[in-house]
Amino acid sequence: MRVRVVDIKIGNRVRRDAGDLSELVESMRRLGLLQPVVIDADNRLIAGFRRLQAARELGWESIEARLVDVQDQKERILMEVDENVVRREFSPDEMDRVDRLLHRYSRSGIFWRLVNWFLDLLDRIFGR
Repeated sequence: MRVRVVDIKIGNRVRRDAGDLSELVESMRRLGLLQPVVIDADNRLIAGFRRLQAARELGWESIEARLVDVQDQKERILMEVDENVVRREFSPDEMDRVDRLLHRYSRSGIFWRLVNWFLDLLDRIFGR
């Protein structure tokens, strides 16, 4: 669901400082919002403080939001913490693969589309 940015209320939260938002703002400018913010039935923010702040910097009128039923303050805090802690960074090997794939797909034209299709097939077959 879409919610007007000005209608989302920021209450007492664990994270109060959004930090440097420049990379997030640029990402959202280029790719849009990849993960919705999380709000309760009263439009109080549960998770996505930095995304909401970045949307404000971008001048967005509305933002995609996921509505959840939160029973109590403890559950609200646990959701905010999980959103920010329970994740896994890419390993060095995974980052190498990112670099290889970005290089692969930076070439254009019918020839490279065919080459990339074949390389993708090899990746699927051999699990590279």
